[in-house]
Amino acid sequence: MVRTVDPETLAAELLSGDRPALVDVRPAADAAGWTLDGDGVTTVNVPAVGVLDPPHAAADQVPAGSVLVCTRGRMATAVAQALPEKDLRVLDGGLRAWIGLLLPHRVDVGVDGLTVLQVQRPGRGCLSYVLVADGEALVVDPAPHPDAYVALAAEHGARIVGVLDTHLHADHLSGARALAAAADARHVVPAATVDRGVAFTPDATVADGETLTLGAHDLRVVALPGHTTDMTGLLVGDRAILSGDSLFADGIARPDLEVGDLERSRAMARTLHATLRHQILSLPGDAILLGGHAHPGLRAGAVAPTLDAVRAAVPELALADPEAFADELLRAMPPRPANYEAVIEANAGRTDPDPELESGGNSCSSR
Repeated sequence: MVRTVDPETLAAELLSGDRPALVDVRPAADAAGWTLDGDGVTTVNVPAVGVLDPPHAAADQVPAGSVLVCTRGRMATAVAQALPEKDLRVLDGGLRAWIGLLLPHRVDVGVDGLTVLQVQRPGRGCLSYVLVADGEALVVDPAPHPDAYVALAAEHGARIVGVLDTHLHADHLSGARALAAAADARHVVPAATVDRGVAFTPDATVADGETLTLGAHDLRVVALPGHTTDMTGLLVGDRAILSGDSLFADGIARPDLEVGDLERSRAMARTLHATLRHQILSLPGDAILLGGHAHPGLRAGAVAPTLDAVRAAVPELALADPEAFADELLRAMPPRPANYEAVIEANAGRTDPDPELESGGNSCSSR
């Protein structure tokens, strides 16, 4: 019988430093586009066909004791069965299960009485947040796994009272409505999201300059248009900003997912230029950026750079001219996220969310 390892256990092994070898047995083109990786984690590609088909030339390339990875686990199971002497394990559920893994990391934002947890999805590079104060929790941009957030809040002695989506997501399914229902919490969206047209009625909307109260703390709502017209962030005093999909630790959001043509994408890029300069980079340099994405991968800690560090990592931020900024942003953007139009429809409530719409890493960054 083939041994399996679940995503949570594998993540713990990899983060502990006692790292098993990882072997992706999918075809080379699939493995090159998306695989299991992270800080100090290396996955080698040994396509199953080279192991299973005569003359089985690739069998020697599979290290004994390694963990085999494929999309759903079936191909990896076949390879493990063909090599019983190597004591191999298979990632249970494959990469489809890996993208559901959620790992929380605490972020110290220097605000007494406020706990900030960054919840990472290593398989997709999505970052969500749980803010806790005085027994209350606010969840921002949750993945579609409500039980995990309810449990995490409970671990910190809190009940979820609000769930906020920073914008109408295009690259991953939102878990906000499901979590709000499961936790009996308020579902909150930017007023501009409603203006875009959604097929649901939120419990509340927020707009620039308003506040969300969490325990004894007021979180200021900040409009951050450019990635989308409804992109909205949260300012935690002057210590941290939850920037959604506007600015990341090492990149800038793409401006072409709400609008498709080049002319309107350029206009959105110019809007994003103004947003970054006036709404985010005007904050103190030691303020912490808490973005909505990072590159996919397993990490030992939170992605929480200071704005000074982000300035150093993202040269486009030095461009003062909005046209030059737009040119640079649009110059070499990656392909749009897989199924992004269908994901928008699901997140707007016009179709049922289908987990199969999510695949690969995120593509919300312009790089």
